[in-house]
Amino acid sequence: MSVWLDRTVLSSQTDAVTIKTETPRHWDVAIVGAGPVGLLLAGELAAKDIRVVVFERDDAPSPIPKANGIVGHSAVELAKRGVLAGAGLRVVSPRRFQFGPLMLKLGIGPRNPLHILPVPQRRLEELLERRTARHGARVHRGHEVLGFTQDDTNVVAAVRSDHGTSQVSARYLVGCDGARSLVRKHAGIGFPGYTSDAIARIARVTIPSDRIAAVDDGFDIPDIGHLAAMRPNQLPGGAFTIAPVAVLDATAPAGLYLISTHEPRGDFEPSDTVPIDELRASLRRVLGADLPFTDATAVRSTVGNSRQADAYRLGRVFLAGDAAHIFNAGGSALNIGLQDALDLAGRLIAVVRDGVSADELNAYEAARRPAGERALHHTRAQALLARNDDDGRALRQVFSELITNRTTARSLARLLESA
Repeated sequence: MSVWLDRTVLSSQTDAVTIKTETPRHWDVAIVGAGPVGLLLAGELAAKDIRVVVFERDDAPSPIPKANGIVGHSAVELAKRGVLAGAGLRVVSPRRFQFGPLMLKLGIGPRNPLHILPVPQRRLEELLERRTARHGARVHRGHEVLGFTQDDTNVVAAVRSDHGTSQVSARYLVGCDGARSLVRKHAGIGFPGYTSDAIARIARVTIPSDRIAAVDDGFDIPDIGHLAAMRPNQLPGGAFTIAPVAVLDATAPAGLYLISTHEPRGDFEPSDTVPIDELRASLRRVLGADLPFTDATAVRSTVGNSRQADAYRLGRVFLAGDAAHIFNAGGSALNIGLQDALDLAGRLIAVVRDGVSADELNAYEAARRPAGERALHHTRAQALLARNDDDGRALRQVFSELITNRTTARSLARLLESA
């Protein structure tokens, strides 16, 4: 083990932080970020007797609802590993699924290539963290990684907690710390791409049963009309999506719906806290009428980004999940990120435990970058299909005719399934 003395590293705000002289605590792998990707990676490594630690900046898991499930092959992989055992969750192949604003009719039977796991992200994190702890990995919440240095044998990270700032060393460091990744920024890895000119406002709302009626594939709402469920409704003012929360969480009360509006961004900036008046105004612009909800929680806004890191590896430092790629549509982020974790875990186990040449790690980016690029392409295509302009309407018309062919529909579903 190398001893690092009197190091100075840079935080994400580029403020100098002087580290006390001490011998770092040493691990095989240190992971930054306790989201689904970081927790799956930790569980995979710990299950094979790799000494692994996870550092998470936040003191507790976020209460803000995020992803609503896994779309793609990662759902199957979690089931194989027993992550879902006893949780009342199951992987299904839906007869129909959306591709942007369009509905793919996939049918039933073994030729349906798509797998989905409806599960709120917070519940998924609970299951993954339980597995991680069972195999002996350590998850330290309230621990912020400020920066790191590396040499030919170790990475040394500066970690700040309520107890002060200390050093931690590991043979390898993995950034699973999201789109604003400190690990990626500190490594100097670029994140090129583009930001959408549309904004989405998302909320969970309660709608009284006498103000909404389930009809066919959606809902009838007075003064608004019929709205399809579980997919974008294209309207003159933008797009609107509505889904019963109970579809994702069986414990959710009746009358609770997950809604979102999509419209031109204008001067608005995305925020984790959106005023109710802003949500109501957005609904009025998109729907042309007031949505009759009585309560709203977890109201936030997002702006889509399509970006991919210039590199997935720098020396002994790796990126996975949103730290390596983000997508502006299509629900592919978790599927691709979890597959990053599984691929990287297998390579780290081979090198750290089994003594395989470290050259094995070079193949991580070669395997995972093309998967990220495929997802960027099909999610950008979905976003274009959803545009509320002449080009978007023309694309929807053409695609709507093409996907009436089940073979074509299943080919698009394979894009969603692949990782």
